[in-house]
Amino acid sequence: MTADIERRLRLLEDRLELIDLEATYARSFDERDGAAWSALFTDDGVYQSRPVGDAPPVTFVQGRVALEAFCRDAPFSGIHFLHLPQLRFDGDRATARVHLEFHGDHPADPGAPRVAMRGYYDVAYRRVDGRWRIAHRVTTAFGREQTTVLGYPPAAVLPD
Repeated sequence: MTADIERRLRLLEDRLELIDLEATYARSFDERDGAAWSALFTDDGVYQSRPVGDAPPVTFVQGRVALEAFCRDAPFSGIHFLHLPQLRFDGDRATARVHLEFHGDHPADPGAPRVAMRGYYDVAYRRVDGRWRIAHRVTTAFGREQTTVLGYPPAAVLPD
């Protein structure tokens, strides 16, 4: 009986740790905290977009140094809205699907379109030194809209 309770408690703690990891993932990326964001990955962790057909992924970033720079130097900013992960555990490994929305823009280019994207992440996690980390994350977008926001223009100057 005690072993079963300990196993169930461990699984619950693992689930809560991964939910917190996903919340930290979204917040640290949105805040451009590359050090915090990249620390959520294994040393050889991968972030990539889903390849389409035989083409290579548009985005493929591997290793903490590259991940930190990717987050810090991204040309867009925005906010992630993540759903709770659908988690499956296998010892010191786990997988999840996390549905998401991302709303962003390109602050360096005021005329660039704003983006609204919907999709999901497929994530493989690994427990390393007692902590869960992202080993591989693949982004799949199934909907993306771009809107150009011109703002309210000043009144036209008319000749006298």
